[in-house]
Amino acid sequence: MSRDLVGGIAAIVIGAVYLFFASQIRSSALDDSFGPEGMPQAYAWIMMALGAIVAVLAIVKARRTAGGFDMKSEWSGQGTKILRAGGLLAIGIAYLAFVNSVGYAPMIALLLAVTALYQGAALNWRTLAVAAAGAALLWGVFVLLLGVSMPSGILGL
Repeated sequence: MSRDLVGGIAAIVIGAVYLFFASQIRSSALDDSFGPEGMPQAYAWIMMALGAIVAVLAIVKARRTAGGFDMKSEWSGQGTKILRAGGLLAIGIAYLAFVNSVGYAPMIALLLAVTALYQGAALNWRTLAVAAAGAALLWGVFVLLLGVSMPSGILGL
Protein backbone atom coordinates (compact mmCIF):
# COMPACT_ATOMS: atom_id res chain seq x y z
CA MET A 1 0.00 0.00 0.00
CA SER A 2 1.31 3.40 -0.92
CA ARG A 3 1.31 6.31 1.49
CA ASP A 4 -1.27 8.09 -0.66
CA LEU A 5 -3.65 5.15 -0.45
CA VAL A 6 -3.22 4.88 3.31
CA GLY A 7 -3.68 8.63 3.70
CA GLY A 8 -6.80 8.63 1.52
CA ILE A 9 -8.37 5.79 3.48
CA ALA A 10 -7.46 7.51 6.77
CA ALA A 11 -9.08 10.75 5.56
CA ILE A 12 -12.26 8.87 4.64
CA VAL A 13 -12.41 7.18 8.06
CA ILE A 14 -11.69 10.41 9.97
CA GLY A 15 -14.30 12.24 7.87
CA ALA A 16 -16.88 9.53 8.56
CA VAL A 17 -16.25 9.69 12.32
CA TYR A 18 -16.44 13.50 12.19
CA LEU A 19 -19.70 13.26 10.21
CA PHE A 20 -21.14 10.91 12.83
CA PHE A 21 -20.38 13.34 15.64
CA ALA A 22 -21.44 16.37 13.59
CA SER A 23 -24.83 14.77 12.98
CA GLN A 24 -25.29 14.48 16.77
CA ILE A 25 -25.28 18.29 17.22
CA ARG A 26 -28.66 19.36 18.50
CA SER A 27 -30.66 22.04 16.77
CA SER A 28 -32.83 24.58 18.52
CA ALA A 29 -35.80 26.66 17.48
CA LEU A 30 -33.48 29.68 17.12
CA ASP A 31 -31.25 28.05 14.47
CA ASP A 32 -31.25 29.17 10.88
CA SER A 33 -32.04 26.81 8.00
CA PHE A 34 -28.39 25.69 7.79
CA GLY A 35 -28.24 24.87 11.49
CA PRO A 36 -25.27 24.45 13.81
CA GLU A 37 -24.49 21.03 12.36
CA GLY A 38 -24.40 22.29 8.75
CA MET A 39 -20.82 23.50 8.55
CA PRO A 40 -19.27 20.54 10.44
CA GLN A 41 -21.19 18.14 8.19
CA ALA A 42 -20.00 20.01 5.10
CA TYR A 43 -16.40 19.74 6.34
CA ALA A 44 -16.86 16.01 6.92
CA TRP A 45 -18.24 15.40 3.44
CA ILE A 46 -15.45 17.45 1.87
CA MET A 47 -12.83 15.51 3.85
CA MET A 48 -14.30 12.18 2.79
CA ALA A 49 -14.51 13.29 -0.84
CA LEU A 50 -10.89 14.48 -0.86
CA GLY A 51 -9.81 11.24 0.82
CA ALA A 52 -11.63 9.25 -1.86
CA ILE A 53 -9.95 11.27 -4.61
CA VAL A 54 -6.50 10.70 -3.09
CA ALA A 55 -7.20 6.97 -2.68
CA VAL A 56 -8.49 6.56 -6.25
CA LEU A 57 -5.51 8.46 -7.66
CA ALA A 58 -3.17 6.21 -5.66
CA ILE A 59 -4.86 3.10 -7.06
CA VAL A 60 -4.70 4.47 -10.62
CA LYS A 61 -1.02 5.33 -10.17
CA ALA A 62 -0.27 1.85 -8.81
CA ARG A 63 -2.03 0.19 -11.77
CA ARG A 64 -0.18 2.35 -14.31
CA THR A 65 3.22 1.59 -12.87
CA ALA A 66 2.39 -2.14 -12.47
CA GLY A 67 4.47 -2.73 -9.39
CA GLY A 68 7.00 -0.03 -10.23
CA PHE A 69 6.80 1.39 -6.72
CA ASP A 70 9.68 0.82 -4.39
CA MET A 71 7.62 0.49 -1.22
CA LYS A 72 10.66 0.26 0.99
CA SER A 73 11.93 3.66 -0.10
CA GLU A 74 8.44 5.18 -0.08
CA TRP A 75 7.86 4.23 3.56
CA SER A 76 11.42 4.77 4.79
CA GLY A 77 11.72 7.44 7.46
CA GLN A 78 8.00 7.43 8.26
CA GLY A 79 8.59 6.24 11.82
CA THR A 80 10.70 9.31 12.54
CA LYS A 81 8.08 11.59 10.99
CA ILE A 82 5.34 10.00 13.09
CA LEU A 83 7.41 10.45 16.24
CA ARG A 84 8.00 14.13 15.37
CA ALA A 85 4.26 14.61 14.85
CA GLY A 86 3.69 12.87 18.19
CA GLY A 87 6.04 15.39 19.80
CA LEU A 88 3.96 18.27 18.41
CA LEU A 89 0.83 16.55 19.69
CA ALA A 90 2.43 16.25 23.14
CA ILE A 91 3.23 19.98 23.10
CA GLY A 92 -0.40 20.73 22.26
CA ILE A 93 -1.67 18.42 24.99
CA ALA A 94 0.63 20.07 27.54
CA TYR A 95 -0.72 23.48 26.47
CA LEU A 96 -4.30 22.32 26.97
CA ALA A 97 -3.45 20.76 30.33
CA PHE A 98 -2.00 23.97 31.78
CA VAL A 99 -3.78 26.85 30.01
CA ASN A 100 -6.56 27.13 32.61
CA SER A 101 -4.21 27.22 35.59
CA VAL A 102 -1.38 29.32 34.10
CA GLY A 103 -3.44 31.56 31.81
CA TYR A 104 -3.82 32.09 28.08
CA ALA A 105 -1.21 34.79 27.51
CA PRO A 106 1.77 33.07 29.19
CA MET A 107 0.81 29.65 27.87
CA ILE A 108 0.42 30.80 24.27
CA ALA A 109 3.84 32.49 24.50
CA LEU A 110 5.30 29.27 25.89
CA LEU A 111 3.53 27.23 23.21
CA LEU A 112 4.99 29.42 20.45
CA ALA A 113 8.49 29.30 21.92
CA VAL A 114 8.52 25.55 22.59
CA THR A 115 7.09 24.76 19.16
CA ALA A 116 9.72 26.94 17.47
CA LEU A 117 12.49 25.29 19.48
CA TYR A 118 11.10 21.83 18.71
CA GLN A 119 11.14 22.68 15.00
CA GLY A 120 14.80 23.66 15.20
CA ALA A 121 14.87 27.38 16.00
CA ALA A 122 17.77 28.62 18.08
CA LEU A 123 17.18 29.60 21.69
CA ASN A 124 17.96 33.30 21.50
CA TRP A 125 16.31 36.65 22.08
CA ARG A 126 14.62 36.62 18.64
CA THR A 127 12.77 33.38 19.32
CA LEU A 128 11.62 34.65 22.68
CA ALA A 129 10.65 38.04 21.22
CA VAL A 130 8.61 36.42 18.46
CA ALA A 131 6.86 34.19 21.01
CA ALA A 132 6.06 37.16 23.25
CA ALA A 133 4.90 39.33 20.34
CA GLY A 134 2.83 36.49 18.92
CA ALA A 135 1.19 35.89 22.29
CA ALA A 136 0.43 39.60 22.67
CA LEU A 137 -1.01 39.75 19.16
CA LEU A 138 -3.19 36.67 19.65
CA TRP A 139 -4.35 37.87 23.06
CA GLY A 140 -5.21 41.26 21.56
CA VAL A 141 -7.15 39.76 18.68
CA PHE A 142 -9.16 37.32 20.77
CA VAL A 143 -9.66 39.29 23.98
CA LEU A 144 -9.73 42.93 22.87
CA LEU A 145 -10.96 42.73 19.29
CA LEU A 146 -13.29 39.72 19.36
CA GLY A 147 -14.24 39.85 23.05
CA VAL A 148 -13.50 36.16 23.69
CA SER A 149 -13.02 35.35 27.35
CA MET A 150 -9.69 33.55 27.79
CA PRO A 151 -8.42 31.78 30.92
CA SER A 152 -6.59 34.25 33.16
CA GLY A 153 -4.84 31.67 35.34
CA ILE A 154 -2.98 32.26 38.55
CA LEU A 155 -1.20 35.33 37.21
CA GLY A 156 -4.43 37.05 36.17
CA LEU A 157 -3.20 37.56 32.60
